[in-house]
Amino acid sequence: MEENKPHLKRELGLIAATAIVIGNMIGSGIFLAPQQLAAASNPATSLVSWLITGVGSILLALSFANIGSAMPRTGGPVVFTKAAFGSFACFLVTFSYWNGSWSGTAAIITGFVRYLGYFFAPLNDASPSYSSFLAFMVSSAVLWLFTWINIKGVKEAGIVGIITTGMKILALLAFGAIVAGKFKWEYLSQPSSASVAGWASLPAGITITLWAFLGLESASISAGEIKNPERNVRIATIAGILITTLIYFMISFLAMGSLSQEQLAKSQAPLADAINAVTGATWGGSLIAIGAIFSTLGAASGWILTTARVSFSAAEEKLFPKFFGKIHPDYSTPHVSLIVSGIISNLLLILNYVGSLTSAFNFMILMSTLAYLLPFAFTTAAEIVLLRVPLTKPFGFKTFVKSSIIPLLGFIYSLGAIYGSGAETVLYGFILFLLGIPLYVYMMFEKEEETGAIARLREDAANSALKEK
Repeated sequence: MEENKPHLKRELGLIAATAIVIGNMIGSGIFLAPQQLAAASNPATSLVSWLITGVGSILLALSFANIGSAMPRTGGPVVFTKAAFGSFACFLVTFSYWNGSWSGTAAIITGFVRYLGYFFAPLNDASPSYSSFLAFMVSSAVLWLFTWINIKGVKEAGIVGIITTGMKILALLAFGAIVAGKFKWEYLSQPSSASVAGWASLPAGITITLWAFLGLESASISAGEIKNPERNVRIATIAGILITTLIYFMISFLAMGSLSQEQLAKSQAPLADAINAVTGATWGGSLIAIGAIFSTLGAASGWILTTARVSFSAAEEKLFPKFFGKIHPDYSTPHVSLIVSGIISNLLLILNYVGSLTSAFNFMILMSTLAYLLPFAFTTAAEIVLLRVPLTKPFGFKTFVKSSIIPLLGFIYSLGAIYGSGAETVLYGFILFLLGIPLYVYMMFEKEEETGAIARLREDAANSALKEK
């Protein structure tokens, strides 16, 4: 029976896997971050934020690369956390990561609509002709188009990733080549307002830049569909994040020298407006807007892919209901997980209808970023348990720190990023996190006939009570 059961196909090569990592990271973040950074921080803290987030993300990426190569199964943090800490910790991590994934998908599609509004005024929320209903319909159509592509096959999704990643990198390189010659250094000493002039704006800058790095774990999430995963997961993860970090820093730096911070803070399409200001024409802005559209489309496809793999893996580990684990008999893809994740993302896209695209986008990225930080922290801890600390030597504090220094630094970075998210965001994230516990309890009862775990827990509790008497 097990031999006849449909399985995920290993159809992603190294180039496709690397493209998915880069494509999932370079989504809406770099095209919209210059505006967010100008509004919340200053040029100095913005650049330091990119460096801190880049280094922190590389530390996290090393954990994903190491443990992903050792355990090349679809699911990433789901698989790692269960192996290291058991079912309950794994469920909490999985639920948090899944929430971050589907909300992130909605955010990226919202970013796509924002840049599409550069060409079509009814989709520009700064225009008098803006239509929130049309924004919702367009974003929903994009969501279901790429859900359908992912249902058709991971190979098709990989092709989309390669094409759109190439297009977005070309657009960003063109931006750099055009604006570099007219860089204005004086813009780097002019914050958008006095309230963001000091170093107190650094935590906000780190939180904003972290959104642009989400997706660094994409190769480990899809490891069950990558060829030669023991080698390719590691290479794709590290190469993808190094390439992306260099691109981010270059583009953000050049954008700051192309427009004043005040102008950037008010821009709806910051890179497009920056290149228009430098060239004195509109062709450059149109080029960048097209690049941003391809970028967000490619990222949306990749995020839809990884979101479904998380819930599929959770069902395989018996943490989510069984239907999430169903595989399409013809396409060998987790079609039910794709459809359910699409429905929930679509519900979140209603925010595009009831409010502005900018406010909806900002809310989505804050919630998604926070939801990702818990799985990131647990992955670094899982690497320590499963791979790092040697069991053949006498254990001590020095041995623990020396053997685990890289994942420990990654863990500390995750905690710092959670702190930088702000009290209100952490509060909402914690409430969303706790909402998963009733689902875990339900799953305990669903598995009771097979495992007998609840009966044993009740028996142990009764025996413990008798002993105390």
